[in-house]
Amino acid sequence: MRQHVAVRHRWNRGGVVSALLVCSAVLLASCGSASVRADSTDPESSANAVSIVSESSSTSAAPLPAGAFDAADAALRQRVTSAGLSGGVLRVVRNGVTVHDLSIGAVAGSTSLSVASSTKWLTAATLLTFVDSGSVSLDDHIGRWLPEFANDAPAITVRQLLIHTSGVRDQDCLWAAVPLADCVRLIARSPRQFPAGSAYSYGNADFHVIGRLIEELAGNDFASVVQDRLTGPLGMDATTWPGAPSSVGPAAGVRTTVDDYMRFLAMITGRGEVAGHRVLSAAAIDQLVANQLGGYDTSHDFAVGITRIPRYGLGCWPDVVAADGTTVVVSGNGGKGFYPWVDFTTNSYGIVGVQDDRGAQVAVPASQVVEVAARAALA
Repeated sequence: MRQHVAVRHRWNRGGVVSALLVCSAVLLASCGSASVRADSTDPESSANAVSIVSESSSTSAAPLPAGAFDAADAALRQRVTSAGLSGGVLRVVRNGVTVHDLSIGAVAGSTSLSVASSTKWLTAATLLTFVDSGSVSLDDHIGRWLPEFANDAPAITVRQLLIHTSGVRDQDCLWAAVPLADCVRLIARSPRQFPAGSAYSYGNADFHVIGRLIEELAGNDFASVVQDRLTGPLGMDATTWPGAPSSVGPAAGVRTTVDDYMRFLAMITGRGEVAGHRVLSAAAIDQLVANQLGGYDTSHDFAVGITRIPRYGLGCWPDVVAADGTTVVVSGNGGKGFYPWVDFTTNSYGIVGVQDDRGAQVAVPASQVVEVAARAALA
């Protein structure tokens, strides 16, 4: 029987209530039905006060109402100043054309940012390249490649890791300069939070195990595999993995730029293909963005408490779904406020590009306000 798991983290939600209400109001007005979303907690929790030094904005000649992005721009300015950030970016593409690009302060599209759990979407997509090639299936038992998990009963599957239903627990090694293989062996030896497949609990250990599985499937270190199979083909040349080759963070460790991550979103919007080059199959994209949690009680999960989304895909959040359950809007937002999304209803995608170290419970809702306003501009 599937059951919910006790919340592992507690926080004060009072400071984000007004932001969530604003998000809900705009979404209901512009989309008809929606859920506000966010992401996981991350260990860092420091704030940096830096003054804004410059601002530039450009909007294409696409047929949009005058001032369509005024509300989103105002929200980004407020978001940057209130958090004392060095700057931020809001970029939106529709039908392959950049319709809005605002850069505030010292952050531009080429600025390297730590994007926390926006990493998970990249890791999941990399794993799906192996599914496309037939090297592994989502419902294979991971003990076949990782013998440290061979005695798990019930056995843990690839899918369960990708959707946080495996039962593995976060360990301190996730945030230390520990080789990925050593950390995963420690995770394997640690007690399970619940039997595999019986519950949902958002965390980071799952994706470290996925990262190690990717290494075994490819016979190479994780960062090199991602480069070979995903970021390289997409031209994401500024995307890096601190600690590579041995001590990478497949759950929340990537550094990237708005320019680079927009290339990834173009591939998602193109159902696996961009600029005539296919990176993933259309079937893989369908799996990636679909809600995978039918039948699970997610109501008491700490991340769902922030996102207000009772759904999860493969490393990403199905923010809005249609009446038949099809994903309409999907995001891969991170606990430092980096907020990438794809809106299939308007054939658009965009990013709120910031690095906010105050904590996910503050950083994510603040970026949600900007993202929702940007999507409403195209509704």
